[in-house]
Amino acid sequence: MSRSFKSNLVLHKILLLVVFFGIVFLIYSNTLENPFIFDDDFNIQNNSHIRLLRLTFGGLKRAGFESPSSNRPVSNISFALNYYFHQYNLFGYHLVNILIHITTGIFLYLFIKISLKIYPLNFLDQPLKWIPFFAALIWLVHPLQTQAVTYIVQRMSSLAAMFYVLSFLLYAKARLEGKRWVKVMFFAGCTTSGILAIGSKETAVTLPFFIFLYEWYFLQDLDRAWLKRHLFHFAAALTFIFFVSFLFLGGHPIEKILSGYATRDFTLMQRVMTEFRVVIFYVSLILFPHPSRMNLDHDFPLSFSLIDPVSTLFSMILIAGAIGLAVYLAKKDRLISFCILWFLGNLLIESSIIGLEIAFEHRTYLPSMFVNLLLVILFYRYVRRAWLRVVILCLLVGVFSVWTYTRNSVWQSGVSLWRDCVEKSPHKARSHLNFGNALVDQGLVDDAITHYIEALHIRPGYVKAHDNLGVALESQGRIGEAINHYLEALSIKPDNERAHNNLGNALVKQGEIDEAINHYLKALRIKPEYEKAHYKLGAALAKRGRTDEAIDHYIKALRLKPANARAHNNLGVALEKRGQVDEAIDHYLKALRLKPDFEEAHNNLGLALERQDRIDEAIDHYLRALRLKPDFEEAHNNLGVALFRKGNIEGAIEHFQKALRLNPKSVHVKNNLNRALGFVGSP
Repeated sequence: MSRSFKSNLVLHKILLLVVFFGIVFLIYSNTLENPFIFDDDFNIQNNSHIRLLRLTFGGLKRAGFESPSSNRPVSNISFALNYYFHQYNLFGYHLVNILIHITTGIFLYLFIKISLKIYPLNFLDQPLKWIPFFAALIWLVHPLQTQAVTYIVQRMSSLAAMFYVLSFLLYAKARLEGKRWVKVMFFAGCTTSGILAIGSKETAVTLPFFIFLYEWYFLQDLDRAWLKRHLFHFAAALTFIFFVSFLFLGGHPIEKILSGYATRDFTLMQRVMTEFRVVIFYVSLILFPHPSRMNLDHDFPLSFSLIDPVSTLFSMILIAGAIGLAVYLAKKDRLISFCILWFLGNLLIESSIIGLEIAFEHRTYLPSMFVNLLLVILFYRYVRRAWLRVVILCLLVGVFSVWTYTRNSVWQSGVSLWRDCVEKSPHKARSHLNFGNALVDQGLVDDAITHYIEALHIRPGYVKAHDNLGVALESQGRIGEAINHYLEALSIKPDNERAHNNLGNALVKQGEIDEAINHYLKALRIKPEYEKAHYKLGAALAKRGRTDEAIDHYIKALRLKPANARAHNNLGVALEKRGQVDEAIDHYLKALRLKPDFEEAHNNLGLALERQDRIDEAIDHYLRALRLKPDFEEAHNNLGVALFRKGNIEGAIEHFQKALRLNPKSVHVKNNLNRALGFVGSP
């Protein structure tokens, strides 16, 4: 191999990386600060197990196997590592997702390239290098991938796909390698990548089957004698799939599958029939992925029989025809046959009997890879002019890139995303619920209430809508109405820990502390590691003077969420009551490191410092509290006391008077002011 050829090869690889990285970063550049949404809350923001403060094996193990999606430890650990390095800084989570997407595209390019080396296409009169390039690039910029990349929690799908394709790539390289030790290394890498793929998301369990199919298709030339000799390996692959599925579904798989429909608005048979139409819908999205057709929360109409709607039967015929075509083409157009089977086979788990949501775009992330390859192959076959191919494919890349960037702009805030969902799925209660949640986050409570009510109009027994409507009403001071909705939520689902917690909050505001404590305890019996309930229970117990119990619950809340500034502040107050002033100061300082503009913590820290006769430091924190909240009556009074102790009587009087103007009925402040005035008037 000449030096110039090697240089051109290296330059080609560098150019490939530059194109992949450059285009993908450009079209996803408007997602780097997109907020956590939907299942991000459950799996990341409210998942205490991923909050790594130290990098230890035990911490990684807890993150992997004790998180809500415990069957996906690799994905959970990746979130934990994000948290370890930058907590909840959104940039880091999105950056990792984008890098996973680019890496997957590179692996896909290399896998297609080596596959075309194993099974070259015989209709081309030129090198094959542009087919894997365009197939991978079109897949990378395809708008349909936005949900798997921009939606942070769907790293589960993209990470599984990355390891899935890497496993295939290493298998193919192992089969072509002549040196035994290198072959063994590639096979070991293939196995490791496969395990990581399944540990990222269970859908990767199809990998052993497709590797077996790949071997038979491209390396054994569909030799039936070879297949008969290796039926054991084929059976082993299927057994592995069933074994992993059994682990996922538990000891009673049929019972587990059926129980998944308990909270659904559809039956198992309705879902199975509907999924035939969903698969055809996915194909249409691959062929025409305009942003107007993209939706996080598709309101896909159900199939109630083979002819209701009649498109159910047509979809079944089309899919059966596609399978038949794949079998027919296996001998003469093997790669196209494999592409069809790849697409349908990798949709099977999420588009069959398991009671999942009807349709989600991220489910096409892995299956769509070889559909793009199939389309590029057909394009190359029937468009004979080389320059015209390049022009049209570059235009397609450009159009898809613009559409992807446009679609990503919808994800830039919770309001814009869920408004898009409500506009496209106006009759779906969940879209209205989440739009309401996003509006609350923006302080638009009246608008949020409208959407919560609409969600309940569509689905009267919607527990989350009752609960969230209660929170919105409570924020407007409509406590009685809020309590009614919390009680309604609990009448529908008595073991709803969030409704118990929120009802406790409302009861505290009505002064019913003991009843509130009862509901916090119920919430914690349902979910012992409920950080908010521990914190709120601590506050309620403190109001009842049960300081030791309050401290215990504040500590539990902080173990679950160390970044809870209010819990640190309240724990400091409780510790002070026990005379542990040094420990109290430590927690006030932690609260202020987490939330520097926390005026209450500044005031409390001032009081604690004053108890240690650190008057100047105390005055500094009272002043900081008042800069943040000029009408902070308690801080004015405390500053007055500190100034009085320093001999600044006029300054003390000034702040006592300000405190009294804010609360004319305060006997305590009146006494302090009279004392200061008396001191001025004394001889």
